[in-house]
Amino acid sequence: MGLIRLNFRHILNLNFLFMSAVATILGFISLLSVGNNMTSQMFGLEVRYIMLDGYVCMFIFFAGEISKDLLQQEKITRRLEWKLANGIKIGSILREHTVILWLGTLLLLAPLFVLFAIKTASFPMTSGIYFIIVCLLYSAITNVLILRIKNMNRFKSLPIIVTLWHILLVVVKYALYYKTEKLIFTTIFFLMALVFIMLLSLVRLTKERIVSAYF
Repeated sequence: MGLIRLNFRHILNLNFLFMSAVATILGFISLLSVGNNMTSQMFGLEVRYIMLDGYVCMFIFFAGEISKDLLQQEKITRRLEWKLANGIKIGSILREHTVILWLGTLLLLAPLFVLFAIKTASFPMTSGIYFIIVCLLYSAITNVLILRIKNMNRFKSLPIIVTLWHILLVVVKYALYYKTEKLIFTTIFFLMALVFIMLLSLVRLTKERIVSAYF
């Protein structure tokens, strides 16, 4: 917990506040464009549910930016190599950075979530829990990919890659819902797909691969 608090102080800066303001403005514009049609249908789903998937895209983008001051920075400065050499396990590093990236990005988007909650006062709690779990999984996936990348110049494209994955999965999810009209089934499919991607990314993730990174 001490390391998590220390990393929190590290990311809470003017850039963090600027990104939070940008996210709030973009979210506010999206809410204005929808107006009072939050419960109208699109792809067989209410618009407010579809907007959540859009906010996940925002989460992925800003998580990629915040990770520049966290795991990316540790890998670039070789601090990550020092931790591994001193016996700290990959799993411990991944858990620590996933939690701080997840909580930090949720905090950045908190003003947007407040606006969304005000606009959709009757939004089910289960959808909020689903959103939080999805964000946690994407935080883990982002950090696993940071550990896997050898050419650190590719860090810049990381949010784009993860966002494209998300869009592809969302398209498949909507297609399944259109065919089955079973929201629970499509939700479970989406979550299991994310877990599968994360586990697949962990395959052959060794200390040797991590420390062999270069610019």
